Amino acid sequence: MLPAQRICSILIVLIACLHACRAGEPPAITRLIPAGGQRGTTVDVRLTGKPGDGELKVVSDDDAIVFTLNEKKDSANAAIGAAARPGVHWLRFCNADGATELLPFIVGLIPEVTETEPNARIAEANSVTLPSVTVNGVLEKAGDVDTFAVTLSKGQTIVCSIQARAVIGAPMDAILQISDARGIVLEQNDDDLGFDPRLSFTAPNDGTWYVRTFAFPANPNSTINFAGGADYVYRLTLTTAAVVEHTEPLVRFDQQDESSLTIFGWNIEATTVSLKREQAQLTEPYAVAYPVRSSSIPSIVESQLSADRTIPFPVAVTGHVTSSADAIFLFNATKGQKLSLSVYAQRVGSLLDPVLIVEEGSGKVIQENDDISGANRDAELHLTMPADGQYRLIIRDRFRNFGDRCFYLLRGEETRATFNATITSTSGTLKPDKPLEIPITIDRKHGYSEPVDVRVEGLPEGLAFECPRSEKDGETSKAVTVKISGTATAAFQGPLRIVSESSESKQLQPVTFTTADGGSIAEYWLTAPKQEDAPQEQ
Repeated sequence: MLPAQRICSILIVLIACLHACRAGEPPAITRLIPAGGQRGTTVDVRLTGKPGDGELKVVSDDDAIVFTLNEKKDSANAAIGAAARPGVHWLRFCNADGATELLPFIVGLIPEVTETEPNARIAEANSVTLPSVTVNGVLEKAGDVDTFAVTLSKGQTIVCSIQARAVIGAPMDAILQISDARGIVLEQNDDDLGFDPRLSFTAPNDGTWYVRTFAFPANPNSTINFAGGADYVYRLTLTTAAVVEHTEPLVRFDQQDESSLTIFGWNIEATTVSLKREQAQLTEPYAVAYPVRSSSIPSIVESQLSADRTIPFPVAVTGHVTSSADAIFLFNATKGQKLSLSVYAQRVGSLLDPVLIVEEGSGKVIQENDDISGANRDAELHLTMPADGQYRLIIRDRFRNFGDRCFYLLRGEETRATFNATITSTSGTLKPDKPLEIPITIDRKHGYSEPVDVRVEGLPEGLAFECPRSEKDGETSKAVTVKISGTATAAFQGPLRIVSESSESKQLQPVTFTTADGGSIAEYWLTAPKQEDAPQEQ
């Protein structure tokens, strides 16, 4: 027989091994199919990925959206309350061992259906009922094409749009077509809204017309065939009802309690509405919710300027390129004054590809810009003015295009040195044997030179953080790493707030994550399992 002391030692080792192996798998859910539903309804949602071990929970940013999981944890019933906010919501799945990244779930205003295969050919087209419907679909394999039949009266205009790449994150560059019964393509679009298409079609006569969608990879590869896959998830909205394209002004001044906006779009007469500050979007009677943007500086339309079109600073001006002629503004500046000028078009859903030019009164070009970056066709300039005087600001389309859909937002203000801090992940799990590291990117704009400190708020008892100061020079000027360590006195799972603060002026900035729709989330989700007491040798 083994000595009692040897047996005890073996048992201690076995207990320690069991303790080390007790941790289960966190959820690894990557996609929801469908990726949304109509408010006031319930939707069966399939979960793509692995549910992990143990109890699975769903955290929603809106209490009016409730997910009830099935026993296998591979699908859920989503109850979307009538009070749910239309638009994009962000969900997270979690268990005792960790949490997923944020997943989008889109709440719509109109009825929704799911596509039925096969529907590649006109003869197989799914018939959909107008005036409005959102079709939830998947281009499941390479070469897949989905086709839908719509009935229109002569003169009726249908607006078709897809959400796939921009919000859902599907790796697809979708194409939309409308054809007649012979398959002749009458309208086509691929990149009206970034990678996502949108088009309108006015029926020349009564009849049935066919909306068709297919896709190429968003990141091109060597194949030339239509692409597809389990993650080629889309939402196709088809409507003959009113759709908002833009408002004038494009942004409202966030210091005003009430703002007047003129609405433009399809199947709608230009109309002016008054919005209170707390109203963040336009909903009914429109088929698709339209988010209303805000500005931290005064907002006007170009018709409100003086006859010589002199712009004051700071200001956000909504304008149009309505002819092949340049859009010209004047502004006054002093020698050495630093100004930031930008023209947003792509960002606000315009077809304009803006070029921004600043000239002296003599016509000498001081500076010009076409694209902010390879992925951003908007334009911006940061100038130090060479002399006192009046200057010309010129906006044109790169290809001399113009029209009703070539609108823009011109923003002008004095350059202000500032910073922001961002993260690329929104969740993490603290392990017993090493700290949790959270990389923070510090973006110093226009020569911002103050040191910046980063702190974590909301840590549970037993945990602490450390983070080096971001100095104005050196490696820490652009990035630092937060490290969370310690032993939680009780299991913790929930949101933390990470904050950055300049050391001298005490400028506070939340550390944020940029979502697929361009929004910001100022939250980090921490999982910190309670660390059991280690077995002690007797």
